Amino acid sequence: MRPTIRTVAAKAGVSIATVSRFLNGSAHINAETEAKVREAIADLGYVPNASARGLATNTTQTIALIFPKLSGPFFAELIRGAETEAGAAGYHLLIYSIAGSAAGDDDQTLGLLTTKVDGLILASRGVQQNYVRDLQRQGTPIVLLGEEPGEIAGDSIRPDNAGGARQMVTHLLEHGYRRIGFIHGPETQTHAQERLRGYCDALHAYELSCVPELIVPGAFDEHSGYTAMQRLLHLHPRPEAVFAANDQMAIGALTAVYESGLRVPEDVALVGFDDIEPARYLRPPLTTVHQDMTGQGRLAVQMLLARIQGSETPPETRVLPTELVIRRSCGCNAPQTQSIEI
Repeated sequence: MRPTIRTVAAKAGVSIATVSRFLNGSAHINAETEAKVREAIADLGYVPNASARGLATNTTQTIALIFPKLSGPFFAELIRGAETEAGAAGYHLLIYSIAGSAAGDDDQTLGLLTTKVDGLILASRGVQQNYVRDLQRQGTPIVLLGEEPGEIAGDSIRPDNAGGARQMVTHLLEHGYRRIGFIHGPETQTHAQERLRGYCDALHAYELSCVPELIVPGAFDEHSGYTAMQRLLHLHPRPEAVFAANDQMAIGALTAVYESGLRVPEDVALVGFDDIEPARYLRPPLTTVHQDMTGQGRLAVQMLLARIQGSETPPETRVLPTELVIRRSCGCNAPQTQSIEI
């Protein structure tokens, strides 16, 4: 027969209430009793019933991860980290995209979500801030992923976008490149603006200007990288190097270079940001800025669960370090990796 909370209590020699407190994370259990319950659970192979526990604690044991658009390896790695951490804590992860629907539809759907989840991780600016504030007033814990809190008094996580971009452009400058193009991300997104700032800061440190014609808009996808590189290659003179604000745009840019009859890095150097899995398998392999996307997913869940469990510490913003990964696409002879200090 499948072990129950009653059989766990009997084996551990404690009350059913004590086992229940242990399963619900109560601090009112001494170390000796906790060890007995933990050993009994392991010996019996007991698996807690999440639905029953949710009824007892008025929780759903479910959290939601909200994305603007579910595509590409970037989000896949974030999801992997979040799923691993949520599962280890006994939580289910609900994944939802708000791409392509009207704001009212999104608000209605998110309203339904809040009745089914214990907290939200938001990786999208598509959700109206006033709606998010309403959720927080109702007591729904929220963690923002990749964005500054702004007017929202919540926890947030993002990589050191400006520092990573500055390090990348400095690397190119140190190896003799001066006319450096930049494929910009969407202007509405915080990390796109921060990477643009890092690009300009590095140029200014070398007493160079941010030339408007060298900064071309993109949308963080392959097609926009392709069309942006076409524009840059038609400039006279064309850029000596191009920094794409994410690897997906760099992939599209690489195709545009080859279709024009040019080569990377012999005719134009190309670098990216994110270090998604395909970056190392391109020809040539892509020089890029690495951010730990799996780690961000895990950390977001950890911070959210702390709020769900009652943490009342002030809202926290975590800016995570990045690494410069040197491969062949920049045409530079350098160590394989360099740490970025923040």
